[in-house]
Amino acid sequence: MKKSSSQIFRKIIQTSLLIALALAVRSLSVMINFMGAPGMRISFAQVFSRMPALLFGPFFGGLATGTVDVLGYLIRPEGAYIPLLTLTQILDGVLTGFIFREVKKVETKRIQTAMWFAFILIGVIGLVNLVISKFYPQSHIALALDSMGKRKDYLIMGLVAVSMIGLILLLLNFIVKKRFPDSDIHKYYLKLLLTFGLVGIPITILNTYILILFIPGLSNIGFTLFLIPRVLEEILMTVVVSYITAFLLAVYDKVIYKKQVLKEV
Repeated sequence: MKKSSSQIFRKIIQTSLLIALALAVRSLSVMINFMGAPGMRISFAQVFSRMPALLFGPFFGGLATGTVDVLGYLIRPEGAYIPLLTLTQILDGVLTGFIFREVKKVETKRIQTAMWFAFILIGVIGLVNLVISKFYPQSHIALALDSMGKRKDYLIMGLVAVSMIGLILLLLNFIVKKRFPDSDIHKYYLKLLLTFGLVGIPITILNTYILILFIPGLSNIGFTLFLIPRVLEEILMTVVVSYITAFLLAVYDKVIYKKQVLKEV
């Protein structure tokens, strides 16, 4: 019983420290405005706000991301407070905990193979749609794409862009792994990249809809035009944040986790 209580207390203390670090980093974030309204935050706070989800699971993950969102707004308010955005941040932490719990059980090679296949498939779909819309304008697929209007080009080029970015990342990871085969970062990087991507992109899409719904000025931009830079920013930040987080998890394993195991023994 005492051992269980001490473990919970340890998780609370470490989560509190990570929340404090996330708030400190968040205070250095940059907010980009759209039509005079806050629309996109560039910050590395997720490195620390998501860490409890990775270390201790969904409950502590949701607690950390939700607390960071509320306290971050109180410390540095930017625009109107929207409770739904706090709920999506809690969802971010909860989903990160659940997904990483399953992803970390899978071998890195299997994840790498699946990601290669997925990004190639996405690129092929984008290129096929591009060819059909150019050379077979009367086909059912081309007519369906034309019905989307300007969003057709965003969809097609978006698929190709996501495929190219993903394949470049996998290639860079392959090169780095060959150059530094013994680095502990490889243990986590692709797993974190997959986890953060599966969580971050859907949350970004949901947040974009909420922002347009509650901030009147943003509705003039249009959902698609507002979403594109936010998704691109999310993808780029996911790459960087995953690498930093992988490094910190490797350090945690070597320093903190080993000390905890020795104490328990």
